[in-house]
Amino acid sequence: MLALSFSRRLRRTLLSLTAGCLAVVITLAGTAQEPRGQPPVQVKITDEKPVVVDVEQTGPIDPTQHVQLQNQGNMMVVVRVDNQTLHLGAIQTLFKIDNQVMYPGNPPGRMTAFNQPLGKGRNGKPRVGSRSVYEVGKLSITQEVEVIATKAKPGQKRRLDSVLVNHIVENKDDKAHTIGMRIFMDVYIVNNDGALFAAPNQPGKVLDGVELKDKNVPDYVQFLQVPNLKAPGFVAHMTLNFGRNFEKADRVVLTSLGAQQDQWNVGVQMAGGDSAMAVFWEPKEIKAGTKRQLCYAYGQGIAPTPEAEGQFAVVLGGSFEPGKLFSLGAVIQDPAPGQSLALELPSGMELVEGKERQPVPAINEEGNSMVLWKARVLNTGNFTVRVRSSSGVTQTKLISIARPGDVPAGP
Repeated sequence: MLALSFSRRLRRTLLSLTAGCLAVVITLAGTAQEPRGQPPVQVKITDEKPVVVDVEQTGPIDPTQHVQLQNQGNMMVVVRVDNQTLHLGAIQTLFKIDNQVMYPGNPPGRMTAFNQPLGKGRNGKPRVGSRSVYEVGKLSITQEVEVIATKAKPGQKRRLDSVLVNHIVENKDDKAHTIGMRIFMDVYIVNNDGALFAAPNQPGKVLDGVELKDKNVPDYVQFLQVPNLKAPGFVAHMTLNFGRNFEKADRVVLTSLGAQQDQWNVGVQMAGGDSAMAVFWEPKEIKAGTKRQLCYAYGQGIAPTPEAEGQFAVVLGGSFEPGKLFSLGAVIQDPAPGQSLALELPSGMELVEGKERQPVPAINEEGNSMVLWKARVLNTGNFTVRVRSSSGVTQTKLISIARPGDVPAGP
């Protein structure tokens, strides 16, 4: 679904940002400026299937499933890794709808789907996990729980050792509603009921009795079997940042099991040998016909960003006559943090403007960005042009440039 949504938005973006370039590409054969006495070149451009290279979040996957997943009903989730305990009971989910706390499956709402198969993924293989739906009036909340492969260091295989839990909240009513979500966990790591925490934005600290809000919410929280950063034993991770397509949590409370204040609120206090965690997506208005996506992942490794983030398409324009300039534009949908693009030109073409590798600039109001290069064709022939993304995806254009009667040159 993410890929389809990306394709539709990308088509609209290309129409608005690169209409002029596309018009030139379509009419290249007839309007290129050719030398006197020679017929204009004929240009054919085709796309190769995007290739994903081996980076930390897109590399090869160890097929062994290390995470064990159980759904206990009413959107409660149990996660273990290699049969090691990562919490007691279940990870509990509740919602605050129009200022009323509601537990999935309980009135006034009802479950309309329970632990249904997820179907096949983009690779055509079945997704491991389940799908449940809770409806309250004309609000529909879909929970998708899926076993995923986490990030890995270069040269290592990614492990199936985490569970992605995504909630799609859709307002099918003709009026707005407010909705928030909270998850709560009785923390227990392997053999420690009082396991403590760490976070990448709190370097050098073991966290105990801490609330992290707004900009201080980390991309992920670490759960330490042993409260020692140099020798932590087993370390679990809850990933909270999944890019622009998903709302990051507003508040994380690292606390004690006895800190519950009411149905919604959880106080901040030191674990005292019995730690707990609450994560809040605060109530926000959902206008009629719109939705929110609230997502987290829990397991041993750090979950990667979804495939939609950082995807891009390459468009071409200008003249492909030898000696003339043409342009290459990469339109990026929802750039990944720190994303950069590198252009690879073959022999017979030369870069005229723009660095070979460029950082992806700030997005526009529609969440898109663009990287531009200018290049020159030196001679006719068949060419392979590649744009490689630091996110691990390579887009390839096969360009054939010939005059009528030419024998095609090799690539």
